[in-house]
This record gives sequence, C-alpha cells and structure tokens, in this order.
Amino acid sequence: MNKKSLKTQHQIENALFSLLKKHSYNSLSVSQITKHAGVSRMAFYRNYEQKDQILITFLRDQYQKFIDDLSGHKLTSFEDQLAVYFKFFKDHPDLMKLFLNAGLEGELLNQQTNFLKELINYSHPNLNLPPYAISYQSGGIYMLLVWWVGHNYQKPVSELLSYIENHIVINS
Repeated sequence: MNKKSLKTQHQIENALFSLLKKHSYNSLSVSQITKHAGVSRMAFYRNYEQKDQILITFLRDQYQKFIDDLSGHKLTSFEDQLAVYFKFFKDHPDLMKLFLNAGLEGELLNQQTNFLKELINYSHPNLNLPPYAISYQSGGIYMLLVWWVGHNYQKPVSELLSYIENHIVINS
C-alpha cells in the first residue's frame, strides 16, 4: 500500500473514531466521515467498499500489531499471550463495545479465530489442531471476552485465565 492511501485510511479512521464520541455508529454516513476526515468520497471508496470496512481494517491491523508485539516480547506461553490479549480490551474498553454495537460480532470472532490460530502456532508449533478445533476454542474465549466486557471487567484476568486453562484444552 502506498503512503498516500495509508495516510487517507488513517484520516478516515481517525474521523470515524472522533465522530463516534458524539454519534452512534449506525447514525454515521460515509459523507459525514469523509467531511470530518477532509477527504473526498472518491478517496473513501478507493480505500473502502463500505463504512464497516473501516472497523474491519482497523481490527485486522490491531491483531497484526498484537502478534508482532507478542513476537517482539517473546511471550511464548499461551496463558501469557491471552493475559496480554484480555488486558488490551480492558485498556481499551470502548473498542469492544464499539464492535458489538456496530453489529460486527461475526467479524470480530472471525478475526479472533485467525489470531488464535497464529497464537497457537506460535506457542505450540507442533500441535496442529484442525480448523474446527481452533474455531471451537476461539468461540469459548470470545464469549468469555464478551461476557467480561458486558460485566465491566469485574473479574480479574487471572480468574478468566484459570477458567480457560481448566476448560479450553491446548495441549502439545
């Protein structure tokens, strides 16, 4: 991707997040976003097919940064990786709520499942779980995350990790 497209995407993304401070996601139009971003509708559609793709692209980028960060810090324990993952959502409380309110639960789960596959491959390279098993494990972790966000992070991460360790099987 060229620098100009990347800059335009960041402008659009920043505009969306800025507008979300005062407006609901569903009430925002592409016109409002482009006006706030200072870009043309044509520039918007060169980078995105629709408004939802702004969040989907942002989510994919966040997961990639997360993978890169885990690799950089050499966190090889699956439990340590999940602790950082849960902490990310606690440190960004509005992010999960935004995706849920925008009706992007399925996309969030799909991205998390891809992310979980990379985590498992990184922490347990010889495990070779079939895709359906990764999807099953991801669904449990995802619903635990949704529950935790919905209950305002009342349970400590250590308790969630203990539950995952006892109920979601990742054995090499």
